[in-house]
Amino acid sequence: MGLLRRGRGPDGPDDELDLDPEAGLAAAAAAAAADDEQGPLGPTGRPLHPVGAYFEAAFRRFGINFGGYLLLTVLCGLPWAVAEFSLDRSGVDPQLQLLIRGFTFAFGFVAVAAASTTLVAGGVRGRGGAVALACLGTALPAALVVWNLSALALLPLLPLILFPPIIAVSGDAGGLRAVWEGVLATGRWFRRAYACVFGLAIVAVGLWIGFTTVAFVITGPLGDHLRIVLTMLFLWPISALVFRNLYGDMTGRLVIAAPPRENEYRKDLARRRRERAKRNRRRIRRVTGE
Repeated sequence: MGLLRRGRGPDGPDDELDLDPEAGLAAAAAAAAADDEQGPLGPTGRPLHPVGAYFEAAFRRFGINFGGYLLLTVLCGLPWAVAEFSLDRSGVDPQLQLLIRGFTFAFGFVAVAAASTTLVAGGVRGRGGAVALACLGTALPAALVVWNLSALALLPLLPLILFPPIIAVSGDAGGLRAVWEGVLATGRWFRRAYACVFGLAIVAVGLWIGFTTVAFVITGPLGDHLRIVLTMLFLWPISALVFRNLYGDMTGRLVIAAPPRENEYRKDLARRRRERAKRNRRRIRRVTGE
């Protein structure tokens, strides 16, 4: 019976389970079952990641290549910036000015989504024309929304705006068919898509408040434009990456790597379980005499 006496080791309560073979095996099985617990299954049969994981992976990728994504956003948003700051003195009809601004804004946003997905996917492999047509087919109706309402009206339409370029770059559809596939994807994954929209709305509000606080000394139209530009520089690539993660998860292509600390924790946990199992087997053999 001395073999089954409880003791205190350096690892604390975990060692107590090792000294009772049945309790140790039962606890190991329960821990393994908890680790294997899966979330809802996606269309491909793989368990889906939680929505928060899309944001975590997007922020991580954005932070790793921070300068690259900012430069990409600047290049895609440059036509809108030129139109915004030059059309007032051009003598162009005000309604046409609004339409040009709306189109350059919408096309720049869609282009960021396409370019961000290209960075993740590794290239378009000769699908440049199909991707460009998908971006154009998405930007035109989005421009009409901005023209008639405002850029904020695009927020509830984010899935319809971001899915088509992502689908086109991924090679699942091209041109105007990618636009229709984006509509279908929005309907199929409605709850997750709008959970992402809600999260991005919170991010947008946080960015706006943060930049308003930082640039509070700059008032008037210049201050408003500065806050808009700074918010765009961060919100556009983050939105594109979040919806790219959502699309990848639903199609079974996304593998969200765990952070280094979590990987180390999992490795250490697996090592301890292996050692525990070995100790339990040795003690069981001693008790049973096998």
